[in-house]
Amino acid sequence: MKGLTLGQGSGGRLTQSLIADLARAFGEGSPREMEDCALLPEGMAVTIDGFTVSPRTFPGGDIGKLALCGSINDLAVRGAEPRYIALSVIAEEGFDEEELSRHLSSAGRICRDERIRLVAGDTKVVPRGAVDGLFLTVAGLGLPRRRPELAMTNLRPGDSLILTGPPGRHGAVIASERYGLATEGLKSDCAPLWDLLSPLLDLPGLKTMRDCTRGGLGTVLCEWTEAAGLAATIDEADLPVDEGVLSVADLLGFDPLYLACEGTALLALAPEEADQALARLRSHPLGQEAALIGQITDDPLGLVEMTTLAGGSRIIDMPVGEILPRIC
Repeated sequence: MKGLTLGQGSGGRLTQSLIADLARAFGEGSPREMEDCALLPEGMAVTIDGFTVSPRTFPGGDIGKLALCGSINDLAVRGAEPRYIALSVIAEEGFDEEELSRHLSSAGRICRDERIRLVAGDTKVVPRGAVDGLFLTVAGLGLPRRRPELAMTNLRPGDSLILTGPPGRHGAVIASERYGLATEGLKSDCAPLWDLLSPLLDLPGLKTMRDCTRGGLGTVLCEWTEAAGLAATIDEADLPVDEGVLSVADLLGFDPLYLACEGTALLALAPEEADQALARLRSHPLGQEAALIGQITDDPLGLVEMTTLAGGSRIIDMPVGEILPRIC
């Protein structure tokens, strides 16, 4: 009997393989067709995600805020306005009720700020030791506001790649908390992205967007190029940088490109619209560090390639194992 591994939940190559197996059990789709949010024929968008982050409270947020932002962002990057959520709570026997209230209050604040309604829920208390404290699952429902729909299969050679902020801030914060590192000023980028991204939806050349969660920027780039049968080039000198992220990554031997974000998105769009998109993003507090980082190419090798600060070239591949478990 073969048991699941943590790597199968990392968002990388092993996760892709597991998802493909699960989809086949339902007779549904292939990994090429799998986005973070589904656009339904009935005119709704739906997403669902489980949240097991450890520690549950971290600089910049907590599990309640994270759960809502994660669902909002999965809808937003497909051009769907978040409208409703359903929330499932699984708590361990003996879990502190005041802490539970704090986390749900955080989720509630995001709902009020983003004008989202909680329309269904479920609560389970399981025996001590059956779950690590508290797990939340959120299903998000939204209304698509973009036609034609955004999808990674829309990518074409020459498309510009824009990153809305420095990669890896959420993963670096979780790592620093877990390993007891002093990182003054470093906060998770956990934030809802609808207000940042929705002003871009009227750009005809917008092809696709993705929030860089599990597996980080590097994994998103690899997923896109593999789905579209294309390649990509990025320039390390153009990447927005958070010095705190770099410090944590250096100390722990992590690559910031694969550390998770929870409020940073990658966009692909026609090159003639890149300047307009950057101007709109930079006018919002969450997008002030947005940068053009590269482009989609038709290189027959189908690789993601980064020009390094030293002037060399590096291949960005999808991670296979687990870098940092339970970041979301």
